[in-house]
Amino acid sequence: MMPPKPKGLPSNPTKPEKAKSETITKTYKLHKIQHDFHHSGALYRGYVGGIGSGKSWIGAYDILRRAMSEDGKGRLYMVIAPTYNVLQDATMRTIYQIADDMGVTKEKWKQPPRLVLANGSEIIFRSGEDPDKLRGPNISGIWLDEASVMDEEVFNICIGRLREGGRAGWLTATFTPKGMIHWTYEVFGRGDRENTELFRSKTSQNPFLAREFVSAVSKQYSDKQANQELDGEFVDQEGAEWPNSHFGESIWFEDWPHNSNIKIKTMAVDPSKGRDARHGDYTSIVKLARDQDGILYCDATMRRMDSEHLVAMTVSEAAQFDPDGLGIETNQFQHLLATQILEESKKQGNAIPIMQIYNNISKDVRIRRLGPYLANKLIKFKRNEGTRLLVAQLREFPLGKHDDGPDTLEMALRTMISLWNGKRNPQVRRITA
Repeated sequence: MMPPKPKGLPSNPTKPEKAKSETITKTYKLHKIQHDFHHSGALYRGYVGGIGSGKSWIGAYDILRRAMSEDGKGRLYMVIAPTYNVLQDATMRTIYQIADDMGVTKEKWKQPPRLVLANGSEIIFRSGEDPDKLRGPNISGIWLDEASVMDEEVFNICIGRLREGGRAGWLTATFTPKGMIHWTYEVFGRGDRENTELFRSKTSQNPFLAREFVSAVSKQYSDKQANQELDGEFVDQEGAEWPNSHFGESIWFEDWPHNSNIKIKTMAVDPSKGRDARHGDYTSIVKLARDQDGILYCDATMRRMDSEHLVAMTVSEAAQFDPDGLGIETNQFQHLLATQILEESKKQGNAIPIMQIYNNISKDVRIRRLGPYLANKLIKFKRNEGTRLLVAQLREFPLGKHDDGPDTLEMALRTMISLWNGKRNPQVRRITA
């Protein structure tokens, strides 16, 4: 009888032919920017470049060399691409090809996909489509391929995984820039984060690329497209509602104002299942406070969660924040959510004053109401993961994939205005049942 196979592992790992006894030395040529990137000692390294600038190649080479080093022996590494298609069609092909060429491949597993190297190190492959599925393992090094096509949540979750064996790990990101409103610019492009370094490579700086390729492609792009797609430059995104000047460092705050300075507090909840919600939207909870000088302070929780967790989290955060009103859209089934939250808060002895909001104006128009507050620097944002995501959505509006954070912020503001003015608003009314 054959012994049972390890649970979760495929029955057909592929192994290269047994290596010969002699030692073979291979030499790889790197251009200067690739060399500097690979030898950087920063914990977080970004390689931004135009198409064909050698981003993915150096990302694959870098993680293999680090995993095969004496210091990286027997450790766990992770490679992430935006989707499984990109992962299988491009990223894994590149890393497998280089590993085989180096002669460091020991085993390749299909399910779950992983590469075992000759020194016992392992590289596991994942998609960034569902960031929460990246939680779990402790990792020594992570490579994000095509990072600018991933949500910032992927980066934030990954840096929390870099702790294998109690030692701080490293992360690299290779990508083509997506403008100055993108999280990759905030993390790598601004140049103000500790242990973080960015390397920029133009397509034309790759000596291993055919010259006629650059010439042919450049003729198809506008000047701004060429700056981004070929020169690897962070450029302003055309069509964004608000300029970058609205989102300087001064918008962030660390601690809430003292209670004696706060005049009114509201919250809003968006389960992202409404009439004009977008696929993949986050569930968002926004807390908003107004001080005696008219400055608004915003904090946000943005996650993907079911209604049961949303009710529990909303009641918990409201108990701590003690808002004067909690705004919830009630156009469709969401009036049931409002009732659930009210009943749960009563059970816990802290009945939340819930304000039903009926939206009969398009989401884009509602979000644009935030413009004067942003322009006049009247909103500050708490520095944390959820609020950073909200601000990123504001910067991308109306071009971004998601806008649930700004929409929830507008509902919190509308609730505040209705309560502050003490006037009847047909779109905002309190429920007591």
